[in-house]
Amino acid sequence: MERATPAGKAPIRVLLLGKRGSLVLWLENMHRACVRLGLVARVFPTNGDTLAARLRVRWHGRAVASGWMLSRFERDLARFRPDLVLVVGVFGVPAEYFGVLDMLAWHPPVAGLVGERLPAVGRERADHIDRLYYTDTRFLQDAEETGLTAPGRYLPLAVDAELFRPSRAVRRPELLFVASRTAFRESVVRRLDMPARIVGTDWSVLARERFHRVRNRKIGRSHLVQLYRRHIAVLNVRNEANVEHGLNQRSFEPLACGTPVLNDDLPDLPLCFEPGREILVYRDTDELNDLVGRLRRDRSFGASVAEAGRQRVLAEHTYCHRVKVILNDLDF
Repeated sequence: MERATPAGKAPIRVLLLGKRGSLVLWLENMHRACVRLGLVARVFPTNGDTLAARLRVRWHGRAVASGWMLSRFERDLARFRPDLVLVVGVFGVPAEYFGVLDMLAWHPPVAGLVGERLPAVGRERADHIDRLYYTDTRFLQDAEETGLTAPGRYLPLAVDAELFRPSRAVRRPELLFVASRTAFRESVVRRLDMPARIVGTDWSVLARERFHRVRNRKIGRSHLVQLYRRHIAVLNVRNEANVEHGLNQRSFEPLACGTPVLNDDLPDLPLCFEPGREILVYRDTDELNDLVGRLRRDRSFGASVAEAGRQRVLAEHTYCHRVKVILNDLDF
């Protein structure tokens, strides 16, 4: 196991604050990375850590923290006394939690992960953070233009390489796309020349047309890993509602499974991968269809791209790498 704490020193204590069970399981991924690095890590989920707590949060509403949740947070902070507070998904955390952090007598540094555009009420949260990390360079640019005082840097999403791993499963000669439907994503999928496997929510209209093989529902992570291992390539199409320049989890997870990724052309891609060698990039659906055809004809081409991409992921794009960046920035 990699360790972030030098031998002979007390382990760094990290409290992770955020929403449990998000689409990318961001809180859980960062927590596991902290544990693997030898940190003493504790999670405080703002949407509750038990069924009873989750129901109470839903009853009170998630936009504002209830008094009993804040009391629990204060008690956890006092008992745990973290050296660092890591807020995962800053703008999804009710503002009252930041008020509690401001009242702490020992004032541990607070780092925040941002995976969405700055909302109108975002400043009241961001102004309480010592350092902000953005998954999209456009979000970082927006923050600088609006005058946020906290230092910021680009820190993309990543992968848990212990979960997303290759296998020797036989691969279908079929493109896979696992995502919820958006108008832009549907426009891309409808221009595919060959049928693809589509898995996700809100694809009922496409399912009825029966050209693509559609499963119109959410799936769990273990099933997702199996699907990545059993297809010749994974399609990635950005969600136009929440991405400007950045990469989502599908830019990293299939590669960790040894599966090539066909990614739409985004400004942040060259910051993470070498296009054409470690990840395949298309600028329009003609290029996309040409790449799919080549992958079907030449399996060695896809294998070489997937292996190069996998090595890059293992070298730079795991959640342990992301935690190390934060620790180094904050002089731990």
